[in-house]
Amino acid sequence: MKLKISSVVISTLLLAGQASAFTLYEDDQNKFDVGGVFVLDAFQPVWGEDDIFSATRSILNMGFERQLQQGWTLDAKFEWDQFLNNPTSGSSNFRNRLGYVSINNEELGSLRFGKQWSAYHDVARYMDNLIIIDPDATPIYSEGTDGGFAATGRGDNLVAYRYSNNGVNVSAHYGFTSNGETGSFEDEDKQVQSDTVKRDYNYALSTSYDFDSGVSLGVAYLENKVEVANAQNVNGLEDGDKQTALTVGGQYVAGGLKVAAVYTQGENIHKAGLQGGPRTEWADANAVDVYAHYALESGLRPYAYVSHVDFDGEGDVTGDRQVYAVGLSYAFTPKTVLSFEAKRNELNEFRGESSRTDNGGGFNFAYVF
Repeated sequence: MKLKISSVVISTLLLAGQASAFTLYEDDQNKFDVGGVFVLDAFQPVWGEDDIFSATRSILNMGFERQLQQGWTLDAKFEWDQFLNNPTSGSSNFRNRLGYVSINNEELGSLRFGKQWSAYHDVARYMDNLIIIDPDATPIYSEGTDGGFAATGRGDNLVAYRYSNNGVNVSAHYGFTSNGETGSFEDEDKQVQSDTVKRDYNYALSTSYDFDSGVSLGVAYLENKVEVANAQNVNGLEDGDKQTALTVGGQYVAGGLKVAAVYTQGENIHKAGLQGGPRTEWADANAVDVYAHYALESGLRPYAYVSHVDFDGEGDVTGDRQVYAVGLSYAFTPKTVLSFEAKRNELNEFRGESSRTDNGGGFNFAYVF
């Protein structure tokens, strides 16, 4: 029998990092949801080389909601994942993905506290679609993690306000202290010491409008001020530096079709060098990326992505980078999805060197429970 699945459902489930949920208990005032995803994937950064990274993991989430009087509600959500083979540390790793509490009002909006999707992500999410690699020009995960420190993705230690009405969406967050990357330096005795980049403060503002036609347009600004106590710099970040991103984007969603384009003017918010390569310096850049997919009722979803990042940093951190990616996903059932993805990186005239390229790809199998 031919598989018939709503293209909207397919588009949602194919984002394997987004865990679903089902209701275990519900009464007139309370609701309790549990859900998750099991993910098996493998990625070869460069074709022809032996290195293959696997990030096999399971995701579990729990959600609580309580109805209060006069249109007020309280809710909380907690989400974790367990890496069986963490591509960053090479060992097992249990990680907190989300953990927040919200108070909501039908007319006034919501106020949320904890680790959560940031106000910046409310617009940057137009480009948060890829399965294996991360978007490059839109710096959601450019720090190599979940965007927690710079609060471009699932931001750490945030308080956020959101309001939506008749297609208008407004959000803002403030981020308290958090730890980022760690670097090394030599002290006065020539001993190697380590220093961690800390967040002084972080804030973001975003607004967007959703038209009835399926078009959404938005703009977001984020600023993350850092502290470096002892080292001269850590990966190009010095004490008192700011990481900023001004992002303008739009998307069109109709049936199984999605097309999105985003432009970002960034300061110290993009990592230089080959995408997915060794950690390098943060740099200033102007960047744009475009994404498109079409989810068929058969369960197939072909998609394509292209980005261009033009670095204009201090010293020799100049040049440009392009990333091209194509993929194909297939939903065997509404909750069982297999995806294949291939990418090509091109780095041109970076640090005065000749152009470099690499090609890679991988697969991802997701079972939503």
